[in-house]
Amino acid sequence: MFASYINETGGPEVFQFGELPTPDPGPGQVLIKVICAGVNPADWKNRQGMLAQYRPYSFPYVIGFDAAGIVAALGDGVDSFSIGDRVFTPTDHGQGGQGSYAEYTLAGSDKVALMPPSLSFESAASIPVAALTAWQGIHDRGGLSAGDTAYIHGGSGGVGSFAVQFAKAAGARVAASCSSNNVDYLASLGVDRVIDYTCEDIGTALGEWAPSGLDYLMEAVGVSTLPRALDLVRDRGTYVSIPTLVDDGDIVAAAHAAVGRGIRREFSVMDDGGCAGQLATIAQLLVEQTIQLPPVVTYPLSDVALVHGIIERGHTRGKLVLRIAEDP
Repeated sequence: MFASYINETGGPEVFQFGELPTPDPGPGQVLIKVICAGVNPADWKNRQGMLAQYRPYSFPYVIGFDAAGIVAALGDGVDSFSIGDRVFTPTDHGQGGQGSYAEYTLAGSDKVALMPPSLSFESAASIPVAALTAWQGIHDRGGLSAGDTAYIHGGSGGVGSFAVQFAKAAGARVAASCSSNNVDYLASLGVDRVIDYTCEDIGTALGEWAPSGLDYLMEAVGVSTLPRALDLVRDRGTYVSIPTLVDDGDIVAAAHAAVGRGIRREFSVMDDGGCAGQLATIAQLLVEQTIQLPPVVTYPLSDVALVHGIIERGHTRGKLVLRIAEDP
């Protein structure tokens, strides 16, 4: 199969292109012909070697968690899919498997979901990691309830765009921050109070909007960007951080400080084990138009180094996607 891969960790220039062996599905696995691959901030950190503490690196190494494509083969014991099904998945990359920047990739069948007919491959590839991260941070770890007052710090990125919508769908009052060029975008997603961090003080704005303190806070861009965030949350509220690997502060000290206030402090890392059900639920919300996809910008696989440069610089609205093959 043709793939983009690396033989060493480093900057975007380490990407190479060439032929690698096409994997065979093992028991419980699905082989997927990749049409589009989503790009996440975790990808550039993976390229730099930052994920070595969580999973093995074996070169040549194919990066990429998110994939949307066609079922090409089934491993033993898989009877929930048929050859030719349109599917999307976070793949087995998180468990050490080769990633989605290639013609074929593998995923455990419990993390593969059927694509609704109305969903394009580009759209489906933009969903798994960002949407699952947001869903689990809002619901599984955050326990957000109807009527809660919630703030999403970094509302216009991939995770934030989903998080504000999941919070609204749960019945919360939602505030979110962004730069000036994303104010109208967040307003279009139903955010009740959009805070332009380039010209407003976040603490002052939230103090006026939620004078009794926040029931829920999600920090999705790094703890240094929101000083004294704990003071924004009411006693016995919930404060969720999405770990970045580059700006997470002293996690132990942060947890200890929250305990003193009775605040539930969660560092929410996306768990893709058995995530097919959550993916299906999110897809149904899209079909019902309860939520909408963030903006998706698609590039050819040959532009992978360019795309990594863009996402590494940050401040990206929505999602970036690589096209691996043409639609069948």
